[in-house]
Amino acid sequence: MNTTWRNLMSMNKIGRPALSIAAGLLGVVICTSCEVSNPGPLADDALIEKPLSQQGLVNGAKERLNQSVGWLTYSTALISREIFPGGQTGSYGHTISEQAGSHVWSASGPNGEYNDSQQARWIAEEAIRRFTDGGVTDKSLLFQAYNWAGYANRVLGENWCESVIDGGPLEAGSKYFERAVGHFTNAIAQAPTNNDRFAAYAGRAQAKMWLKDWVGASADAAQVPDNFVFLLEMDLSRGGDTDNRNHIFFANNSSPYRSYTVRFTNMDQYYTDSGDPRVAWREFTLTTDRLCVGSLSGFTPPPPLTGSRVPCTKQNKYKTEDDDIRVASGREMRLIEAEALLEAGNIAGAMAKINGIRTTVVSDKGGNLAAWPTPATIAEAWTILKRERGIETWLEGRRMGDQRRWIGTPGSDELPNFAARSGIFTQFPRGREAENGQPLGARLLCYNISNTERNTNPNIPDVS
Repeated sequence: MNTTWRNLMSMNKIGRPALSIAAGLLGVVICTSCEVSNPGPLADDALIEKPLSQQGLVNGAKERLNQSVGWLTYSTALISREIFPGGQTGSYGHTISEQAGSHVWSASGPNGEYNDSQQARWIAEEAIRRFTDGGVTDKSLLFQAYNWAGYANRVLGENWCESVIDGGPLEAGSKYFERAVGHFTNAIAQAPTNNDRFAAYAGRAQAKMWLKDWVGASADAAQVPDNFVFLLEMDLSRGGDTDNRNHIFFANNSSPYRSYTVRFTNMDQYYTDSGDPRVAWREFTLTTDRLCVGSLSGFTPPPPLTGSRVPCTKQNKYKTEDDDIRVASGREMRLIEAEALLEAGNIAGAMAKINGIRTTVVSDKGGNLAAWPTPATIAEAWTILKRERGIETWLEGRRMGDQRRWIGTPGSDELPNFAARSGIFTQFPRGREAENGQPLGARLLCYNISNTERNTNPNIPDVS
């Protein structure tokens, strides 16, 4: 079987076309008396003429992005302190330094997430090349290819310090966002529906925000209505592939893990006080589940608890391992507009945008959430913006990147004081100097290029 055709078949496990392949293969198996002739190798160029392979390319890009984002929501939540580690170092656990949020103690960034993100980008961009060179049967597939290429580049830019494109040299991480803007621009031109167009405008606003094109980001965000939501489908039922599950749910679920907790995070007391459903958590039903599975080194429990087991509470944003993960929304667009206004020094305008979405949320305690009070200074306004964005995008894999791009801005990131609970947070501190005198702050909040890239790409230097 031609290698490319085999790969395209594996990419199809996300969507309905996979059923057609499976049915065809089943027909071959049960028809034992039929004569079957091997057609020999299939020319790579011929694949583009087959609608099934065209859909497979798009599905392959989407699936790889699903898997990357599914894992990044968990790993980056530790670094950005959206969750508190339970001490688990085995399956669905992390090293002690990673639990302390200090991934830079490892020379290489995460291999799996890097591979999935790069494959999502490459497959989508390869689909664009094939579709534009050889034509495409379903024109909506070209939009999807541009759109997934845009989001794959955005995910890479938010999470990796530098960029590498197809075996090339190490370049500035901003290159991913520049590529994303180009892909989203083409997606907007190809969008077959309004919702498709909103998804591309939202993605382009996110990329322009990172490039500090605040005029462009705000203009794109304004195209997206408040109620728009764009999701990645986390669905374990697709071929039974566990990489397609919602990992942030599964790692915290009662059985078998409970690898982290919401206790001691900013959302712990905030949800208790506000009932804001965007950051909901709850106690585990069984009292036997109310301690995390692992034991956290040096953990100091709150009275009357004793020992090194961490009290475990369950995030309630995601209810099952099939719950989708949001990658863009109209509500986030309002916060992008608010941030653009703060960049221009317009406190009143920014607070109107922030409170405009906040006060539409119905509290689990009843009634709508109250507006944030009018801040007295620009620094206080920035703190509220950062807080509200953290609430709105909680456990969506966005906070680590936000904290990096906010370095040097006014206001506070309001990091919870985890050091008061365990010495690992002082043993692996966030504020140490990196090699060559480079401040650790920015480097801590993005990943090094993976060893899987360094071991095969002679253009990328080793990291000691």
